[in-house]
Amino acid sequence: MHMTHGAHPLAGGTDILLWASQRGEPNQLVWTGGVEELHAFEVDGERLKVGAAVPISRMVRSGTFRAAVPAVAEGAQAIGSVQLRNQATLIGNVCTASPAGDTLPGLLVHDAEIEVAAVGGKRRNINLADFIIGPGQTGLQAGELAVAISLSSLGPGEASAFQRFTERRALDLAFAGVAVRLALDSDSCTVRAAHLALGAVGPTAFNAAEAAATLVGQPLSEATLQACAKVAAEICKPITDHRATADYRRQLVKVLVRDVVTEAGRRAQALDLGTKPT
Repeated sequence: MHMTHGAHPLAGGTDILLWASQRGEPNQLVWTGGVEELHAFEVDGERLKVGAAVPISRMVRSGTFRAAVPAVAEGAQAIGSVQLRNQATLIGNVCTASPAGDTLPGLLVHDAEIEVAAVGGKRRNINLADFIIGPGQTGLQAGELAVAISLSSLGPGEASAFQRFTERRALDLAFAGVAVRLALDSDSCTVRAAHLALGAVGPTAFNAAEAAATLVGQPLSEATLQACAKVAAEICKPITDHRATADYRRQLVKVLVRDVVTEAGRRAQALDLGTKPT
């Protein structure tokens, strides 16, 4: 959400102290949680809409949400603590624009779009890949407010998954995160379509289209997994900091890509067989 004339709109406000320590205290905070529209949480055809004031805890408790966008739900479940998830919002995680945002890889593979409202009532939708333009930077203009995010739900035979690596299970930034969404052909082995996204290994979370392309038309074999992991590690742009080296993060990407693609494939195969994945 964009600050204008000294006012900073917020929904959950869980990052406000960190934000203030880095950029200075805002002159005025405007809580948006009282706006009824921002509490929208609905499925409209093949799209799922989440308003800016919907707390993350409400989403992860929703069976509909978990079934429609598993990779996003798993990223949301990894955020902070129970108390933080009761307050934090999905839009807040997006607008913070951290390269390590846990929901961002899953949102990318589920074709997320941000609905933005401007002064005067004009609205526009922005693809998430275009909305986040750098670390802590979004495409919001002065006088604009992110009011909702819409996602593409899984189609028949599709599955998605997300995993991250941290030293602690909670309250820690990811060293690397990977989300994948894929569909299998009728043989329950060959990949028909794939979408892969990486987090915490570049200035923003990003679509790893080149890596996803190595899966399409191929069986989920060891050779296919190795090829996908290799490309993903080559195209990411991690940094070296006090938590991990760039090379270590590349190795993590290789492992995570193999694990997440395998898990998504297992889930898709379970759907084809008419069983529920455990």
